[in-house]
Amino acid sequence: MAQQPVTRRSQSQSRNGNYYGVLIDGAFYFTASTFVAPATVVPAFARELGASALIIGLAPTLYSIGWMLPQLFSARYVQQLTKRKPYILTMMASQRICYLIIALLTWLLPWDRPQMLLTTFLSFYLLASVLDGIGTPAWLEFVASSIPERRRGSLFAARTFVSCICGLGAGYLTSLTLERFAFPQNFGYLFLWAFLLFAIGWTIFYRLTWEEPNEEPKEPPSSLIDYLRRIPSILAHDHPFRRFVIGMMLLLLGQMGLAFFSVYGLDRMQLPTSFVGYFTISMIAGQMLAALFAGRLGDAQGHKINLQLSCIAMGIAALLTLLPPKMILTVLSFVLLGIANTTYGVSRLPIVMEFAPEGLRSVYAGIVNTLLAPIVFFTPVVGGWLVEVFGYSTVFKATLLINVVALAAIFYFVEDPRQLKRDDTIFSQTL
Repeated sequence: MAQQPVTRRSQSQSRNGNYYGVLIDGAFYFTASTFVAPATVVPAFARELGASALIIGLAPTLYSIGWMLPQLFSARYVQQLTKRKPYILTMMASQRICYLIIALLTWLLPWDRPQMLLTTFLSFYLLASVLDGIGTPAWLEFVASSIPERRRGSLFAARTFVSCICGLGAGYLTSLTLERFAFPQNFGYLFLWAFLLFAIGWTIFYRLTWEEPNEEPKEPPSSLIDYLRRIPSILAHDHPFRRFVIGMMLLLLGQMGLAFFSVYGLDRMQLPTSFVGYFTISMIAGQMLAALFAGRLGDAQGHKINLQLSCIAMGIAALLTLLPPKMILTVLSFVLLGIANTTYGVSRLPIVMEFAPEGLRSVYAGIVNTLLAPIVFFTPVVGGWLVEVFGYSTVFKATLLINVVALAAIFYFVEDPRQLKRDDTIFSQTL
């Protein structure tokens, strides 16, 4: 009995180590991502390499698609793991090495053969996203099992806030690198900076995180076909989760106009391209503002409210583009975009953790991300079609309307998982 308080204290310290380890690794991860930002750096690199308009347009979503699609399949393997940390570290290392390879390619491949560099770049960029996605279900289980429910929101918010502060410096270094070095070596340095920060984050995760051993014997895994056949039964029996997935589909459809705010803001205000930097700063300001309250709000009131705030912010941002052009409204729209992105990002994974029964978090995360991947892919395609055929105002009107519908759906039909009394027996634990 004398050892019990020490054991509890040791466990508490280990959990705190997990909390801060995940926080610091996340800060390094997202700061590194600034150097290879899907919305800015990647399309610019593809354009310099002579990519078609279609490739440039799809480049920002390429990482999201690769990250989301494999999660349902990797979750099957994760279910059988007794220790997840070695698997996570392996996937994290493999994903990060891809950026080092891309950096080396920009220096070693002949610069007068841009199509070769473009193809290899996109291949390793997609591979990095797939490896990241394969490791995510295990990472999610690791975080959920070691971070208390009421601290997850603050964890994700703190990661966002610190990343925003560091992202301002990373953004400046990105501009300086692109200006000081010749193409394509300048982009090679960006991928190198990203790799170095990724590597530091990996090292911190390796040294600071802790996992409580789970030596319980696992049942033999079912075949992939049987596993996939059981997935629809989850959606059929878990009505609250199914309504949540539908709500998330509507929320992501409501981001249809996201890729066009910058271009439209420049055009209608007749601003030089350099003002994109000010738009970025405005968005980061919105992200930092939301990070101050979104985490605590999610921990205290549940994460459903943050998803509603994301719809409200995105809808108002779209509404502002339909008003007479004024610089203050344009800047405010980007602040609102930052708020929308952060409130969604802070609560997207934690709410899935709360919907999922114990032991099935990786499966639930895989279901959500794999089902939403086609929405992420087609939404900007539909938005681009609306812009080409009907103009910018139409895509922003559609964005406003869809967010109103998404807000209503989440408010009235999506239940807060903390208010649900789960009956885990209806789910097969042999997935």
